[in-house]
Amino acid sequence: MSDEIIICIAPSPGEKQEEKYPGKLDVADELIRCETAGASIGHLHARDDNLLQVVDPTIFASQVRAVVEATPMIIEGSTGGAPEHTIQERCSTFTVPEVELGSLNLGSINMFDGVYQNKYEDICEYARLLHKHQVVPTGVIFDLSHMANLRRLLDDGELARPYLLEFVFDVPYALPYQDQYLDLYLEHMPEPVPWFCVRHHQHGAAALGKVIDLGGHIRVGYEDSPFLSSGKRAENNVQLVEDAVKETEKRGRRVVRADRAREILGLRSR
Repeated sequence: MSDEIIICIAPSPGEKQEEKYPGKLDVADELIRCETAGASIGHLHARDDNLLQVVDPTIFASQVRAVVEATPMIIEGSTGGAPEHTIQERCSTFTVPEVELGSLNLGSINMFDGVYQNKYEDICEYARLLHKHQVVPTGVIFDLSHMANLRRLLDDGELARPYLLEFVFDVPYALPYQDQYLDLYLEHMPEPVPWFCVRHHQHGAAALGKVIDLGGHIRVGYEDSPFLSSGKRAENNVQLVEDAVKETEKRGRRVVRADRAREILGLRSR
C-alpha cells in the first residue's frame, strides 16, 4: 500500500442539504484556497450564482478557468442533475475543455424523497460522452449492484482504463456505511484502480479512518458534510481540507499535490 493520498474537495452544497453554506460562496476562490490547503481535485457541478443546478455550463466554465489559471488543481465535472434533465444536459460539464475527470454514476438508488435514476443504457451513454470529450471517468458506486454494472461496462467495451472509483455511503435512504460493506466493494473490484470514498454527513476525515488505513483516497466538502472530525461545523471548505490533511498525516499517509495526483490517476500532464 502506498503512503500517498489524494484529497478531493466538493465545495458546493446541494439544494436539499439542511446545512447551507454560511454566507455567499465564491466557488473559484474557495477552490483556490482549498488547493493551497492540500486538495488536488475539485468536484464541481454546473450551478448558478444561487448554487442551483443548471444545464448552461457558462458560469461553471468561468469558475473552472479561474481555478486552473491560478492553480494546478484537477477539475472533476459532475453528472448530477434534476430528474427533468436529459443525458446531454447532465453531461454539460464535460464540454468544458479544462475538465479532466467526470462522474459516471453506475446505477440508481433511493435518494432523499426520490429516486436518483441511472439506467444501464444511460450509463453507457455517459461513458461514451466521457470518452468523446477525453474525460477520465470516476465510477460512482452507491450499492453493491453497481459493481456488477461496472463489470458489465468493462465486458461490453464501454469502459477501459484509466478510470477510478468512488464509493458513496450514507445518502438518505441509500446504503449506510459499515466496514464490511467497504470490504465487499474492495473484494469485488474487477481490477486494481485508484479509489475514493465519501460519506454523507461524515464527521470530517476521521469518519473515513478505515479508508485511509486501507490505502484509499478521500473526498470532503460542503456538498457532503459541513462537519469536522471534532464534530464541530466548519466555517468553510478550507477548514474541511485542513482537517483531512491533519487526519491523514496522523494515520501515516502523505498528501500529494495535483501533479503527482495526475500520475497516480493516469491523467495526462497539463
